[in-house]
Amino acid sequence: MYKSKSSSGEQKIELISVGNMVDLEILLAASSKRVKTEFIGYLPGQYLILNYPGQKQLGKAVEHVKEGASVIVRAVADHSDGQIIAFKTDIKAVAYTPTKLIFLYPPQQIQSHCLRHHVRIPTLIPATLMTSRSTCDGVIKDISPTGLQFSLRGAKVDLPLHDKSCHVVIAGKKKEPIRLQGEVCSTTHQDELAMVGIKLLSQEQKVEALLQEYLIDLAALDMR
Repeated sequence: MYKSKSSSGEQKIELISVGNMVDLEILLAASSKRVKTEFIGYLPGQYLILNYPGQKQLGKAVEHVKEGASVIVRAVADHSDGQIIAFKTDIKAVAYTPTKLIFLYPPQQIQSHCLRHHVRIPTLIPATLMTSRSTCDGVIKDISPTGLQFSLRGAKVDLPLHDKSCHVVIAGKKKEPIRLQGEVCSTTHQDELAMVGIKLLSQEQKVEALLQEYLIDLAALDMR
């Protein structure tokens, strides 16, 4: 049975706000299934509560969402120094009425990385790169509060030679578009792709909001 590790661990869990998206990885016999769901609440020393993911997300893994199953939870902590926290635990119970909920044992250990220590987080976030000469659609391949790597088709690249200023615009899922201001630092080519290195200018809070909204591939913490 899992028990709360310490007050410091509890404080980290309390940084996950109710309603925030979390990455839930269900550990299977020979693989795993990762889905996104909402954090519902936490009773110190007793359990954590997550919303039950939809059937479409779970697929065949639905039969493994049951008491005793092992899972890994990853989340971006609110009101912190930009931490991504992760922990491994077991499912304590699954409730089906009045709504489907997953109850987890409090974790024995919690790992964390501080984004402001310049950890690059792998992502696959569609975005638009805007410079004084062109507007290009592509994908943010990785990101930290100080920079990101933008991938786009080489044929579309028309980057300025002297004016390095740029903006990266992400549509956003729930709010206004997220607009990151930066400077083009480097451009390399891999096959038909161009990889553009961009230095971000004082964007820590926007980057944290972006990761919280998308919560894509937060595998910087390896719990295996």
